[in-house]
Amino acid sequence: MKLSKPENNNIPTIQTSTIANLPSPIRFKKLLLSLVVITAFGITQAQASGFLLQEAVVANAGTAGAGDGVYTESAAAMWANPATMSHMGQSKTTINAMVFDLELDYQDNNANGNANGHTVMPTLGVFHVTEVNQGVHFGLGLGVVGGSSIEYGDQWAGAALLDNISLMAVQVNPSMSFQIDEQWSVGIGAQLNWASLEQNTAMISTESGSDWAYGYNLGAMYQPNKQWALGLSYRSKLVHKFDLDAQGLIPHPDLGINKVTTGVVVPDIVDFSASFSATQDLNLLTSIQFHRWSHLDNTALSLSSANGRIEPDMSIDREWSDVWHFAIGADYRLNADWRLKAGFSYETSPQDDPSKQWVDLPVGEQYRYSVGLSTMWNDTGVDLFYQYTDLGNVDINRLHLDGRFDGRIHYLGANFTF
Repeated sequence: MKLSKPENNNIPTIQTSTIANLPSPIRFKKLLLSLVVITAFGITQAQASGFLLQEAVVANAGTAGAGDGVYTESAAAMWANPATMSHMGQSKTTINAMVFDLELDYQDNNANGNANGHTVMPTLGVFHVTEVNQGVHFGLGLGVVGGSSIEYGDQWAGAALLDNISLMAVQVNPSMSFQIDEQWSVGIGAQLNWASLEQNTAMISTESGSDWAYGYNLGAMYQPNKQWALGLSYRSKLVHKFDLDAQGLIPHPDLGINKVTTGVVVPDIVDFSASFSATQDLNLLTSIQFHRWSHLDNTALSLSSANGRIEPDMSIDREWSDVWHFAIGADYRLNADWRLKAGFSYETSPQDDPSKQWVDLPVGEQYRYSVGLSTMWNDTGVDLFYQYTDLGNVDINRLHLDGRFDGRIHYLGANFTF
């Protein structure tokens, strides 16, 4: 079964109260559609570029992450590029703590019901780097790399597809770096990624399910002189597989669907970062990233019952493209105690066709604006920052949905390094 856009885009929304009166075949198709959305939504929301919510693992949040691959004032830089650990001295520990405020709005063009999803949640990252031998450093990072909890309710046009979602993705990243000479260092690490998902629609819900995925990361850093630093790093793709127990308001009398299985690919990421000391007080930073989202051509899944597998070849067409991420930032010394930071980033959209958008993850261009202040408190470095993320306007015209999604995120946080 292949889900695709029907010829008639004005199919009326089917409210929960009318489900029980539908003929059995129609009820079953709606149930399958809800199952498809359940498996796809939370996983891809956590992993897609705009919803990575990776500020907890950003080393220099006040610059929107610009230059993270060469930033050595925070142990969190090991996440962007493990080679940075060679320039962190004998020991360095960083704790990133913040709160994010996420809001997603849907406006329906046919007055079938609007929606507002809003959540406020904390997020955390902890990183430690230590020198184990001359020229050899070991680092361990633990960070929330994705996840949120958001609720649209059961009165909007897409209630049969999505009501609420609770998702968490955490990664452990042990790494090693090696100092080759005064100019070159290299690093290698392992990605141990754990994710948990639970979701409800107006018609069906799943029990919480979890999965581990494994990958690696590599990096190199080059400092030709005291003014310049260049870094290049790579994070491999991760493959998650979820087996979710399902319960529906309209279980099929013959098939009795009780489990959903799906696989999700998280793309590989290439990062190039640079910093330039323009003056004694001013540092300029930049990063260019390539996210290989063309891996996500579709979202496949299979359904199971007590009698075995059902419809093993279902999928949601996505046809995503690769994504480019550009960031620039500046770090300026105000006086002997304080530094001022500012940054901006832009991310291209993996999908611009309204007929290819899907309710689980409306994606578009993204813009991030960040400011920060840093100082020393005794022997502890303190970074305070605020970031506004504009998730853009995303039109959708697929199945019975015809409208627009708008989204934004506020971040407020503090990073402590000692």
